Amino acid sequence: MSDRAAMTVAFMGPPGTFSDIAVRVAFPGEATLETSTIPAVLDSVERRLADYGVVPIENSTEGGVSATLTALLESTLSIRGELVIAVPLCLAARHGERGRIRRVASHPQPLAQSRRWLERELPGVELVSMASTTAAAREAERDDATAAVTSRLGADLYSLQLLAENIQDSAHNATRFVIVAHEDARPTGRDKTSVVFSTPHERGALRRALGVFDDEGINLTRIESRPAPGKRWEYVFFTDLEGHRADPEVSRALERLRTFCSTVRVLGSYPRGADGPE
Repeated sequence: MSDRAAMTVAFMGPPGTFSDIAVRVAFPGEATLETSTIPAVLDSVERRLADYGVVPIENSTEGGVSATLTALLESTLSIRGELVIAVPLCLAARHGERGRIRRVASHPQPLAQSRRWLERELPGVELVSMASTTAAAREAERDDATAAVTSRLGADLYSLQLLAENIQDSAHNATRFVIVAHEDARPTGRDKTSVVFSTPHERGALRRALGVFDDEGINLTRIESRPAPGKRWEYVFFTDLEGHRADPEVSRALERLRTFCSTVRVLGSYPRGADGPE
């Protein structure tokens, strides 16, 4: 018998979503805790109902996942890992006849990620937003006139036939997931740090902040602005940079930012992830 303590991983369900697939890749064989929303994933970890949470943070086609970025702003948890999952989208239904389809259902992001394919192959069909790709598969299993944009796993779970595969508009469509916990990861020499900061409402403030990273020779791999919570027309910047918060150049950059930025918060340092399997 193994001496390793049991582990529980929270994710936004239901089973068959790409979040479920990400958990299976990152934590194979571990116990899972299904939640109904992304904030509930983080809440489960904060309340120690789960050891880790896995949530989507960015899609290569549609950009940042708003619900995750907002939840991270409001949480005390840290990012301690990441993984990238290729997102091959399928069109699935109870039957194999496209001509019988009157509605296509899915989560808003997969619908957007396959918009051009749907307009070309199923013109005039109603697009229906649902809470998840699996909820869409469940609806397609119930209704002959509805097809779902879902994963192969979602189609299999509801015994749907595949009408088409790889319908995503970008062949390189992928979603980046992050692993959240109470602590981030130790340095590995191949790390990434996620930071959120806000700048003064004055000319040149963002350029000055970016200049700090340039002065320290730090490469930024991503920067995205988001509305600041509770502040009209003010913004925070989510930034990913190469290096660990404990690295001298990263530590210096963060201290310099704190001298003129009203908010500087390290969301976590963690090993850079490689692209995962399809």
